[in-house]
Amino acid sequence: MVADDQVPPGDAPVLAGQATAVVERATSEGVVLRLMGGIAVALHCPSASHRALKRDYADIDFVTGKVDGAKIDAFLAEIGYFPERRFNSIHGRTRRLYFDESGTRQIDIFVSHFKMCHELPLGDRLALDSPTIPLAELFLTKAQIVELNHKDMLDLLALLADHPVGQGDAETINSDVIARLCGADWGLCKTIGLTLDKIDNSIDIEAGELDRDLIRERTAAIRRVLDEAPKSMRWKARARVGERVPWYELPEDPRRGTQLTP
Repeated sequence: MVADDQVPPGDAPVLAGQATAVVERATSEGVVLRLMGGIAVALHCPSASHRALKRDYADIDFVTGKVDGAKIDAFLAEIGYFPERRFNSIHGRTRRLYFDESGTRQIDIFVSHFKMCHELPLGDRLALDSPTIPLAELFLTKAQIVELNHKDMLDLLALLADHPVGQGDAETINSDVIARLCGADWGLCKTIGLTLDKIDNSIDIEAGELDRDLIRERTAAIRRVLDEAPKSMRWKARARVGERVPWYELPEDPRRGTQLTP
């Protein structure tokens, strides 16, 4: 299980295998969990193990469709993770935090929605993939980050190197989902566009021997999705305000001020 102290830090195959086992065990106990974050990217993307994109992994992130705090607490305690009680008492209906007994390993569980720089609904489409969230949402959870770090960029390059942009969810970045979410939210659409700029500017530096032209074709495809998506009245009203008002939030590290209290 994930709590095995013998697992080397950042060992993607071992962590991915153990995280998948957690999803399967949760399902057998009536708890719906889906992986997100870097481990989810590694599970979907052979290119994530390419020497140009290889990275370390630390925390494991999940999303659940609905929260039964006591049930999730009991399930995670079985595998050696305990709730951060103060954080969960305040935020537990939308996000829950767990640590192993040493306090060095962390599990983060988002409830139905993912809220960081922008808010994304995740709960309604969890049944469409397993053990991870669908690829469109996986891409958006990475691309919505305003201050991308190096690991986030490598994850985005891996996703685009290995998956086409189009209709459907079968190993495809679903363009309809991106159009629907970005067409309803100008701020999200703006940030995704800026992230595509950053990806294009990083390809020659970061992509190594991967097919750079293919990655550029896929960023161009997502740009077309953003441009052609039907825009809501709310989107159009916010677009008139533009960059004069911040369109994103910069989330704080939830571990600040927390103390493990099993």
